[in-house]
Amino acid sequence: MSPKSGVGTATVMVVDDDESVRGLVKSILERDGLLVLTADNGESALELADKNHPKLVLMDITMPGMDGYEVTQKMKALPGLSDLPVIFLTGRSAEEDAGRSFAHGGLTYVRKPFSASQLSDLVSLTLQSLG
Repeated sequence: MSPKSGVGTATVMVVDDDESVRGLVKSILERDGLLVLTADNGESALELADKNHPKLVLMDITMPGMDGYEVTQKMKALPGLSDLPVIFLTGRSAEEDAGRSFAHGGLTYVRKPFSASQLSDLVSLTLQSLG
């Protein structure tokens, strides 16, 4: 499928310990013409980000080991990634994660379950705003 208008072939990373969520998000974003990298835990996410410097990260908050907040802080400490935009994904209530998401460097957050069009539009608008 052709890239979504204004998005190009940017590299986006999806970090989630749930294989079905990773697969769903990957298929939505690939349909929009994006290159999608996936990681199922914090350690592999850090390695992938360091090697590939994605343009945007979609980060699950609740994961075993390092949670998404800790992974994001460590990722933004890597050379060249301090301004890396992160959209948090959460299955918890908005009240639990709203303030923490922004305090830990997130642009925004998306509650699970989400619609494909909601996620696609948010990613597209974010990438367009980054230039």
